[in-house]
Amino acid sequence: MPSDASAGLPARIYVPIVVLIAAVFLCTMAYLVMVGFGVAGSVFGKSAPPQASTARQGSQADVEGGPPAPVAAALQTLRRRIAAHPNDDVALTQLADMYLAANRFEEAIPLYQRALRANPHNVAAQTGLEQARQALREGNP
Repeated sequence: MPSDASAGLPARIYVPIVVLIAAVFLCTMAYLVMVGFGVAGSVFGKSAPPQASTARQGSQADVEGGPPAPVAAALQTLRRRIAAHPNDDVALTQLADMYLAANRFEEAIPLYQRALRANPHNVAAQTGLEQARQALREGNP
């Protein structure tokens, strides 16, 4: 049997096919990245359209520029939870974390300490307490 060195498709045919497949793949990936990280959405899906906010007349948050409504709701929920269960170390830590994020270290530290009295093994409270104390030592606002 003679050996045929030119078995298969010639380069003038398979090179354009490979280039076309690569281009389609790259365009598909670019589209998916654009959709996933686009301004109008996230990798978890499109964001909800903005809704018109209804201003509450006479609200303290409107007058003094308090926290956004979702943050205020979370604060209220955590405070109610702590009032009902004073030794709830998870709620105490979450509330302290919110104060830590707002650079209100003097208010966060006692909450972390209460959480640690309720559960000395609460790693999140230990870490938050260290961060709050470090921030106070460094003179952060």
